[in-house]
Amino acid sequence: MRRDRRGFTLLELIFAIGLLTFVVIKLTIVLSEAREVHSRETAAMTLEDRAREILDRVSYALIGADAGTLDPAASFPFFAHGLEYKISLGIEDGETVWSDVEYIGLAEGSPELRWGRHMGEPDEEIVVWCRNVAELIEDELANGADDNGNEMADETGLTFTMVGDTVTILLTLETAGDAGGNPQCTVETKVTCRN
Repeated sequence: MRRDRRGFTLLELIFAIGLLTFVVIKLTIVLSEAREVHSRETAAMTLEDRAREILDRVSYALIGADAGTLDPAASFPFFAHGLEYKISLGIEDGETVWSDVEYIGLAEGSPELRWGRHMGEPDEEIVVWCRNVAELIEDELANGADDNGNEMADETGLTFTMVGDTVTILLTLETAGDAGGNPQCTVETKVTCRN
């Protein structure tokens, strides 16, 4: 007489547990990778938003400047990592009234982008707008060559160039990364000085 067998044998149970373990491990790996990708994409978007915010601030400061007061007048293909300028405050007795000299640029040997007025004087004002400007613009190496194909060599993480009254501003921000390097984001805009 044959017994009616119900349930699993030990071998079937071990096989089912092994298969379930394999599926759980694969699912964990996929979810972990998805979380890392999402984290990198979020960091990249945050960095780009911050770069655009800083670039807008720099643009707004320069839009009211007189192109003739920009120092240095870095005509393309030459560039500067900082600019001094004056802004028209209006007209008084038929004469243009100019602001004191203002400065936007990188602090010497530092990743800080600064705005300043009365530089080097006792009443000096300095405001740090950003602390994570890259040493060099994205895809550029310090080798005296044009590595990124924009007809300039070794341009800094904040670069100003001029053509006529138009200032082109390039800004590269970076974040501290893991072993894969420092993620960077470069943004660019052109500002026409209106005074």
